[in-house]
Amino acid sequence: VEKGEEGLLAEEEAAEPAKTDLASPRSVGGTHMGFWSVCAKVFMLMFVAEMGDRTQIAMIVLATRHDPYFVCFGSIAGFLVVTALAVVCGEFLAGKVSERLVTLVGGGLFLLFALFTLLQAAHVIHSDL
Repeated sequence: VEKGEEGLLAEEEAAEPAKTDLASPRSVGGTHMGFWSVCAKVFMLMFVAEMGDRTQIAMIVLATRHDPYFVCFGSIAGFLVVTALAVVCGEFLAGKVSERLVTLVGGGLFLLFALFTLLQAAHVIHSDL
């Protein structure tokens, strides 16, 4: 017994998984980003964000006092651990906490650290941190 065209189309449609309009947290605009796209995006974000920050200035000062290769290795190792922790925490929080809440908490901490630094510079508080 041969199936008609309508029967084959119905079977093909049933075999395909249902498509959703929602983008997964690991995609941008509903399309999955490739390895090199993600690497390039992260590299540019980190390069721009870290250029000229306090950590970089601290590494410059340390390199004037110690072997630059040792400073570089220690800096890379420390950044690797901090980044790994951030990625693991991000993976854990994905789907459990809204991105908006993470942004608000991060922004709040940023403002808190800025206030702390301002108060230190004004000699209102003293800290050896």
